Amino acid sequence: MEKTSRRVFLKNVALAYTATTIPTTLQDIYRPVKHLGVQLWSVRDDMNKNPASTLETIAGMGYKEVEGFGYKDGKMFGLSIQEYLRVLKNNGLKMPSAHCGFSLADYSESGGLSDRAKKAIDDAVKMGQKYIIYPWIPETERKEVKKITQVAAAAAEYAKKAGIRFGYHNHDFEFIQRGPDGRMLMEWLLQEIDPKLICFEMDIYWVCYANQKPIDWFKRFPGRYELCHAKDMAKTEMRETVEFGDGSIDFVSIFQQSKLAGLKYYIIELEHYKTTPLQGIGRARTNLAKLDW
Repeated sequence: MEKTSRRVFLKNVALAYTATTIPTTLQDIYRPVKHLGVQLWSVRDDMNKNPASTLETIAGMGYKEVEGFGYKDGKMFGLSIQEYLRVLKNNGLKMPSAHCGFSLADYSESGGLSDRAKKAIDDAVKMGQKYIIYPWIPETERKEVKKITQVAAAAAEYAKKAGIRFGYHNHDFEFIQRGPDGRMLMEWLLQEIDPKLICFEMDIYWVCYANQKPIDWFKRFPGRYELCHAKDMAKTEMRETVEFGDGSIDFVSIFQQSKLAGLKYYIIELEHYKTTPLQGIGRARTNLAKLDW
C-alpha cells in the first residue's frame, strides 16, 4: 500500500467528521492553533449558575483553555482562588488569560496605581495566568484618552514586575474616540506605552465592525497582537455576532498573517446566540478546528 504522510492521514480522517464534532486527539495535532480557548463571558449565565458543571461541559467539548472574567475581591464566579483552580484542574483546563476591569480611579500621578488594581494583578499571578487583560472602558471615561493611557501604562508596569503580561482588548470605540492630537484611542495605546510592557488582544469582530481591516493593523504594529477573540459577523444589516465560520469575516486571510501579528492564543467568543450559549461555543470550536490556512 502506498505510504501516506501522518499529517495527510490525520487531516483526511478529521475532514470525514466535518458534520459532527471532530475528535480532539486528531484535530489538534495538525491544525496550526496550539492554544484554542473560550472566553467564559460567552456562557456567563451558565457560569454564574453552576461554574463547576459548566467547565466540565466545556472540557467535554475538547477545550483545554478558558479565558476568565468577573474577578472580584479575590474570587472568581463566587469561588475562592483555590476552589476555582481546583475546578479547572479537575477538568483538565488551564486559564492563560482573564479579563479584569480597570478605571481612571485606579491611578493618580501623586499616588500611583491603586491597591485594588495591584491586588487584582497579584491574584492573577496566583491563578497562574500569563496575561491579565484590560477589557472595557466605560463610556463616561472614553474622552479621557491621555488618562486612560496612563492607567494602562501604570498597570502594565506593575504587571511586568509581578511576572505577568498586561494586555488590552478592543471593541469598536477605540477606533472612533480620538485624543487631543487627533489620533485614535487605539493608536494612543499602541504608540504611547512601551511595547515591552503591553500587548494586545485583538477582537477581530469589533475591528471589522468598526470598518477597519485587521491585517492593516498587523502591518502597522507587527508582533503586538499576542491574543485574539474569534467570533464571526452575521450577513445581516445588524451585523451581529455569530459562531466562528458562519459569518462574513475572512478568517483564512487574517490567520494567514498570524506570524506577522504575533498571535499565540486564539479565543472563541459569542455575544449573540442562535441556539444556546454552550451549543454555540461548541459549534464555533468545531468550525475553527476545521479551518486550515
